[in-house]
Amino acid sequence: MTEQEARDAKLPPKAQDALRSPSHPFEGIPQVGTFFYESDGDYRFCVGTVVTSPGKNMVASAAHCFDSNDRKRNLVFVPQHHVKVPAPHGKFVIKTGSTYMYPSYLSRGANAADDLDFAFLKTEPRSDGKKLQDVVGSIPLSLNAGFTHATTRVIGYPYLPGDDKYKPKQNPLDCTTAMTKFTTGDKIVNGKRWKGGSFPEIHCDGYVAGTSGSPFLIPASGGAGYGLAGVTGGWLTGGQNANISYSSYFDNDVKRLFDAAVEGHPPADPSDVLPKAATWTHAKDIASGYFTLAGAVEDDAMDMFVMWSDGELTLYRGAGPDKNYFDKEFRVQPANKFWADHAVQVTAGDFTGDNGSDLVVQWNDGEVTLYPSVDEKGFHGEQQLMPANATWTHATEITAGRYGGNQWQDDLVVRWSDGELTVYQNTGTKLGKEIQAVDPKKNPLWKHATEIGSGDYTGNDTWDLIVRWSDGELTNYRDFTGDPTGWKESKLHGPDKTWEHALIVTGGDFSDNPHPDDTIVRWSDGELTLYTEGNATDIGQENRLVAPPNGFSAPRAVPSGAPSPVTPSEAETSR
Repeated sequence: MTEQEARDAKLPPKAQDALRSPSHPFEGIPQVGTFFYESDGDYRFCVGTVVTSPGKNMVASAAHCFDSNDRKRNLVFVPQHHVKVPAPHGKFVIKTGSTYMYPSYLSRGANAADDLDFAFLKTEPRSDGKKLQDVVGSIPLSLNAGFTHATTRVIGYPYLPGDDKYKPKQNPLDCTTAMTKFTTGDKIVNGKRWKGGSFPEIHCDGYVAGTSGSPFLIPASGGAGYGLAGVTGGWLTGGQNANISYSSYFDNDVKRLFDAAVEGHPPADPSDVLPKAATWTHAKDIASGYFTLAGAVEDDAMDMFVMWSDGELTLYRGAGPDKNYFDKEFRVQPANKFWADHAVQVTAGDFTGDNGSDLVVQWNDGEVTLYPSVDEKGFHGEQQLMPANATWTHATEITAGRYGGNQWQDDLVVRWSDGELTVYQNTGTKLGKEIQAVDPKKNPLWKHATEIGSGDYTGNDTWDLIVRWSDGELTNYRDFTGDPTGWKESKLHGPDKTWEHALIVTGGDFSDNPHPDDTIVRWSDGELTLYTEGNATDIGQENRLVAPPNGFSAPRAVPSGAPSPVTPSEAETSR
């Protein structure tokens, strides 16, 4: 049973039966309203509350109401919408780029970031030039107000039974009840793991789907008016029961998001260890491996090793989706002029056979070096795989995987400047058996292989080679061994202008399943994206780890069958 079906199952067959005491329909209050798409005035969704702000233009709601597509088109907020007068105070447009939520809520999803299920939206002045707050007033935020309040007013626009559903002719519901504290651990619901925690809980009859974003209004300090202490969302996007609703707790994270919205810039995720996009433009190379000794999750996830342009070397510990995939930063080496000037690229594999990860470095004089068993404490020795030489100065791209030699990730793949592709199978303390996979005289196209990465996207013992071409095409070479007759080509997507800006592409194991079928992409503007659980024909689910500088990335080609991070149906039909 879906979340929507579970809620609807709680509704009595007749609409009026759903509105039994203590909830009742009324004509609303000026500070609370609902949303429409500017291009579709016949479809309303969710609830918003006008909150006190310097610009007199701010509306609070639930983050799960707005997916990445909603952030790229105009919405309309209609305060005190009701049947007799559908827009008693007029309409207020929310322009593209004026919806603010934490990036990790979009990237991790409602279930893994249910403590961040709140959003702020900036409205434009009404057609006569008047600002929203000047027209209808506002309700101040009540932050860190605790979970227990004897009197809490909740106003919501519910999903209607029958054919009307979300269509606009309806009155809101009004309910006064007690707010209490609900605490739970992680739970699997409808196949998804929901992050546990403590949430404000209210009991109001008939608050079914559509009431997402409904304000939890508590008496304001001093006794005059209300304060906003929550919006319907959070745990299970507000709950699976028509008569019990939840909210993410309104703490300092709400204040940080509000301040970012006031200033008009994308918010930084709370407690996010990954730096902002401006810093990621200086990431010279990335390698995926099992570096940290103490994993953050039961099923160990790979860590991300980053070589920065100033020579600093950093490890980000893998931690799964609940913590935006990385939870702790370790500095392996501070900024270092020698590494900054001479280290060209890095890759990781298990070249020593100890089930940990080792680092291979290519230097600008052609030397190739192995650093065995790198961890958060740093390097533990150095071995030269190849002395300085002219040939290796032409190694344009390197990656490591399990490419037919043995059970270890110790096969080194090199794409040379002339388009030759070579596999060094069973590399250890010296380079392994050399296999020419592509002869540039017979196949000159490989000069255009701009990025290569390794992963097991088909889930068998032989890994696959991911290639990003100069025109933005992305290709998976399945069961790659170096033998040109043994591997199969799958086009993940065709030429794509945006993917020409994918500067670093590396595979790894960062999600819940045990396969290295995930792909990290660092874009030219510093955005960092993780595609999880890919396969032979699909790069996987897109998860934004670091937002681009302006908060919005250009649309990218979505492979056939790939879901978006939050689909419109999820955003609009969840409560």
